[in-house]
Amino acid sequence: MSGYSKLWKPIVVAALIAGSADLVYACIHIGNYYKMEPMRIFQSIAGGVLGPAAKEGGWSSAGLGIALEFVMTLIMAAVYIVPAKRIMDLRKYWWLLGPCYGIVVMVVMYTVVLPLSAAHGSGALPDGPRGRDGKITDHQMLYGTILVHMFIVGLVVSTCARFLWPKAIESGELSPRRR
Repeated sequence: MSGYSKLWKPIVVAALIAGSADLVYACIHIGNYYKMEPMRIFQSIAGGVLGPAAKEGGWSSAGLGIALEFVMTLIMAAVYIVPAKRIMDLRKYWWLLGPCYGIVVMVVMYTVVLPLSAAHGSGALPDGPRGRDGKITDHQMLYGTILVHMFIVGLVVSTCARFLWPKAIESGELSPRRR
């Protein structure tokens, strides 16, 4: 059994915490800002797979959106934690590299994942409402998105990598054999 199989605990815990916190944030901030019910917020996540049809799916598509949130945070956690087996600085400087990783995740989500999804995102970072002159009048969605990805995604993932790291891997018991 490889040492990578021992990494499931920090990956799953990070995904559950980050996914749950992100959904709570979405319901509170996005829900209040855009006057959206939680079901509609969860459906918008499912829209990445279902496209506009997600709005018509009721709680079925909302449930898919919740599941997709946790699949995405599981992938985000794995992308940071698996390399941390060999790149020790990811665990040593978790407090700095986690938030940086969160920003990278946000940029990738908005510029790569969303445009390729069925939701067909614009590739632009989120912005607030525009005034009559076309200028953005409120940047709180952008700032909120940055902070959430830094601290709710990046810092949670890096904290789990640092503090839930399997002791057998840390001691070298499961490190690759030298030839």
